[in-house]
Amino acid sequence: MKTMKKTFDFGKIDWYGRGRRINAVTVDVELKDSGKGPEFCACARVWNARRTDIVAGGQCFDELGKSKFLDGNELFRKIRRLWKRHHLNGAHAGTPEQEKYLAEHRTWRGDYKKDCECLNKAGLLTVKLDGKLYTYGNAWLYWPIPDNDLAEIKKILGR
Repeated sequence: MKTMKKTFDFGKIDWYGRGRRINAVTVDVELKDSGKGPEFCACARVWNARRTDIVAGGQCFDELGKSKFLDGNELFRKIRRLWKRHHLNGAHAGTPEQEKYLAEHRTWRGDYKKDCECLNKAGLLTVKLDGKLYTYGNAWLYWPIPDNDLAEIKKILGR
C-alpha cells in the first residue's frame, strides 16, 4: 500500500472566543503501511491570524469538536471519530483488554507507573498475547483498522 496523505482546510474559527474568526484550521490525515498493516494518523492545527505559526496543534480534536464552527462539519466529525478510534493504531502500549480496563478505571493521564499499578491490581499487567506473555508497555502493539473504517479513511483521502 502506498502512503496516502491529505491536508484539509476547515476555514477560520474564533479560537479565543473574542467574536472574530481569525484562526484557520487545517487537519492532516495520513494512511501508511506500517509493515503490519495500514496505520492511521491525524493531526490538527489552529493557526494564528497571520498563519505564520500555530496556536494549538496535534491532538486537539476534542477541543476543536466543541467549537460551534466545526461541530456541524460532517467531514470534521468523520475525521475526529476515526482519530478517536484509530490514531496511531500501530503504537498501543497495551492489548485491547488492558487499554479497555485502563479507560474504564483511569482517573489520571500520562502516568505509566500508575497505569502499571492499576493493571497489576486487576491482574492484567502481564497477559497472554499471541500465545506469549506480554507486559503492558513493553512494545508498541498494532491494532488493525476494521474494514469499514479503513474504507472510510480511503474515501476521505480520495482513493
